[in-house]
Amino acid sequence: MIKKSITYTDLIEDFANRNIPIDTPGFYDHPNFMKIEEKNASYLSNYAKFVDYRPREQSYDDYVKSAVPLVAKIFNQKFAEHGGLKPDTSVAALISKTLEKMNIWNYVVKGSMTINFPVESEIDTRYFWSLDHDGFTTAHVWLVVPPFYVVDVTLSLHSFSAAETNYIAPYICTEATNIVEAEIEDVISDGYCSHLQNINVERSDYFAAISPQTEKFIDVFPAREVLLESTRIKYIPVSVSAPDVPFEQMTSIRFEGQTAFELYENEIKGLVEQS
Repeated sequence: MIKKSITYTDLIEDFANRNIPIDTPGFYDHPNFMKIEEKNASYLSNYAKFVDYRPREQSYDDYVKSAVPLVAKIFNQKFAEHGGLKPDTSVAALISKTLEKMNIWNYVVKGSMTINFPVESEIDTRYFWSLDHDGFTTAHVWLVVPPFYVVDVTLSLHSFSAAETNYIAPYICTEATNIVEAEIEDVISDGYCSHLQNINVERSDYFAAISPQTEKFIDVFPAREVLLESTRIKYIPVSVSAPDVPFEQMTSIRFEGQTAFELYENEIKGLVEQS
């Protein structure tokens, strides 16, 4: 597990010692990186933290702030037209690879999400838990695309009531600078919390009892809260993910016959160049 104390210099030295080139987005698919990852499944966190720490010029940030919302809007529309897609890593990977083609650094996050609707709405808080009796589940996925620490294009793929839909956005691109505490209730389901209580596990030991790595991960990749008018959405990372096949080979999801790679080549690339 990556240490909270790791620095950008530490990461550069580690990659250099392992002969892993770091000059282009997506270097997690370099053979030397993948060789390490086969032995250490959490090594992908090093790539994610590199993306977090990587120095950025203002011109790059301006490019990201202009291009990423455009890409998010296009994919949100395509997801809606497609129908039947779920908020999982296979969907987020399409966006990730599209951004990499645009030389935009990013990584995919799997985690929990808590939505607190406005008090006046009288809508109960919605929890999307990552830990339940059956172990880990992909409760939600989003992307970190610095300076945006939440790029959420899969939010609308969840099932929401008509009333709930009035208080959430179809997609979100935000710097999410508000770092918050991840509560047990944000990550572990009510049923599992009750079970742990019934077998006399101390509340402070819940994570240690079922997934000690999760608590350590959250310490390195903290929870962030996003405010949409009066709706508060908390994003709690529990792991990072990356596509395991080249962009051109990601063909299982199509949009009116086009793969995501073809969508990029035929539509997105030109629109970004014009913007």
